Amino acid sequence: MKKILLAAMLFVAAGSSAFALDASKVNFRVKNNFEALFADAKNVKWDAKENYVKATFQYADETIEAFFGTDGELIGQSRKVEFKSLPVNAQQKIKKDFGNYKVTDAIEFEKDGEKSYYVSLEDGAKKRILQVSLFGSLSIYK
Repeated sequence: MKKILLAAMLFVAAGSSAFALDASKVNFRVKNNFEALFADAKNVKWDAKENYVKATFQYADETIEAFFGTDGELIGQSRKVEFKSLPVNAQQKIKKDFGNYKVTDAIEFEKDGEKSYYVSLEDGAKKRILQVSLFGSLSIYK
């Protein structure tokens, strides 16, 4: 279930749409937790799906996406990063093993203090998403 939820969040983060919420209609538990965690957030936009709510906002000059369960608990947060921000050995493995693919997106996802990266690759009609650990190990994300 967690993998399905994470996959759904990643695809939302990568550009698919959810329905926008007026801030006044956001669950008070979600909103209170968001405000406690990201007090300096600016330009907050809310989107909702069946199992989670996403806040997209500006924080310290970056665009961040925070995902909350309907109970108000933070599921995780993501931000786009440059490919060169990935561990060097992961960059090398991706270039070696997926040299024909173009990197279309790189996202850092943090959950419970642990970070991982997700890299979207395309080669014509072929698309892959790789999960990259902090130590540079790769796996194809399904």
